[in-house]
Amino acid sequence: MKIREVLDKKIGDKKYTRYIVILPKNIVQESKLLGKDLKAKLEKDKIIIEKE
Repeated sequence: MKIREVLDKKIGDKKYTRYIVILPKNIVQESKLLGKDLKAKLEKDKIIIEKE
């Protein structure tokens, strides 16, 4: 599993980036959250992704 930093756009000298979380296929299919609106929060040293 990885978090990737991707260049979203560049306006003048300012670069805007976004982050993509690469998840295992079987976890995504079992969660039934594909296509749903999700939110992420940080708790201690963990990133938690949950349904809104």
